[in-house]
Amino acid sequence: MKKIHVNQLGYRTKDFKRAVVAQNDDKFQVVRASDNSVAYDGVSGNEIYDAASEETVRIADFSDFSEKGEYIIRADSGSSYPFLIDETPYKGFRNALLEMFNYQKCGVDLDCGLWSHPVCHDSPATIYGTDEKKDVSGGWHDAGDYGRYIVPAAMTVADLLLAHELSPGTHGRAVPEANDQPKTDEKILETVWFEIEWMLKMQCEKTGGVYHKVSCRTFNALDEMPHDEKGELVICPISYTATADFAAAMALGSRFYPSKKDVLLNSAKRAWDWCMKNPHAPNFTNPPDIKTGMYGDDNNKDEILWAACELFAATCEEKYHDVIKSSEIFLGLGWADMGTYGIAAYLRLANEKPNVINSAQVTKMKNKLRLECKEILQKNKKEPYGTSQGTYYRWGSNLDVANNAKALLLYHHLAEKNIEYEETAMEHMHYLLGRNPLSQSYITGFGSNASKSPHHRPSVAAQAAFPGMVIGGPNSTTPRDITLQNHCEGNPPSKFYVDDKESFASNEVSIYWNSAVYFVASVLNM
Repeated sequence: MKKIHVNQLGYRTKDFKRAVVAQNDDKFQVVRASDNSVAYDGVSGNEIYDAASEETVRIADFSDFSEKGEYIIRADSGSSYPFLIDETPYKGFRNALLEMFNYQKCGVDLDCGLWSHPVCHDSPATIYGTDEKKDVSGGWHDAGDYGRYIVPAAMTVADLLLAHELSPGTHGRAVPEANDQPKTDEKILETVWFEIEWMLKMQCEKTGGVYHKVSCRTFNALDEMPHDEKGELVICPISYTATADFAAAMALGSRFYPSKKDVLLNSAKRAWDWCMKNPHAPNFTNPPDIKTGMYGDDNNKDEILWAACELFAATCEEKYHDVIKSSEIFLGLGWADMGTYGIAAYLRLANEKPNVINSAQVTKMKNKLRLECKEILQKNKKEPYGTSQGTYYRWGSNLDVANNAKALLLYHHLAEKNIEYEETAMEHMHYLLGRNPLSQSYITGFGSNASKSPHHRPSVAAQAAFPGMVIGGPNSTTPRDITLQNHCEGNPPSKFYVDDKESFASNEVSIYWNSAVYFVASVLNM
């Protein structure tokens, strides 16, 4: 294992450039990869104890070195993986994160090299507890399995649309000519529409409620391609969280697709009306004979707040505003905690139409999000690897890393411009791309030591991981993953990871992990 940890893709010439070196490495060198010649001599920072890795390390800061080229960091403890210093060291990265969603397409012929497959899951599905059939073909496979779930889909749609809105190409900021990202990136809208079309199919025509998910009754074998899953497709019952999330996502989408605005808003309003008529609907749990992912949630108040904020932003109708003004303010950027998406919608509206909002509510929302961002900054200053996790590494810890960066960027763009927020968000990205205690790039296909064996059925079947997938990351909280436990017994939290296809709790992928990292990469113009 490497003792010196870097972003394995590299650093932009004008960005902060930091590596993490071993405790005894009080000096370091930046060495040209081509001929081993020394390009820069540096002095490492003070010793820092990192509780998550249970190591004492130092930071090697070479921010004032900007000569373009390929380098390694060398010190007494050893050397790093190679990396670039360049104006655009991240070529192909953001596009690969977005392309993941096309690889995850369901219900279509997919022509994508090793992972190509014919149409899958295109037969009508049975609505649970009835003999009724319904066409719910399309959408994206959610994760390493082939289920399709409304709750994480709504989060993913929001991430991608907000990335499109706030990224430099669509936000009036300059884009370097050498950057390989399209300046307006209409590809995002085309990509997201594929998921929205499926979500619309999941709404009950009679009631306006939204079915929670569609999948087979159990997971299929890990080495099967999508078209090999032949079990009966079952649509699980309508749920409050799915319906509220659907209402929010459709209302949000209505401003990005002008030709579909009426369809999306009408669907959002029907879903809202269902929620208003069913305030005490039970939280979703899997029916007894359904064993696929559940995405259950004990609190639906944050979902309805998000829906109210998006519908008010789309319509300016006071009935939605009344809910916002009387609601507790919630934080969260994960599928179970969606409050910050609502805050983002309301703050955006406040910037565009200050005469229609409630200034006291804006102040409360800003203060709540500001406090969270300040806490993220404070934690980041104490953590040498550039994160803000403390010692808590759970299932999908890399989503937590990305979401903390996302919160900083949303606050920066919608509430309070502060370059420190952008710089700290970038520090989190360096962690994901290899500057972590394992020198592990958690994005397949990117970095010298990128994850190669994800818990992801198409990758297992093809015996190769397609590029651009975000891996779940270290997880010290799930003892039922025997592969992970056997490999990591005794490890500290941030080293509780194994690149093994059997490790569902540390090495799976998901659409909403990808969307979160895509948002950060896009807004930072990586």
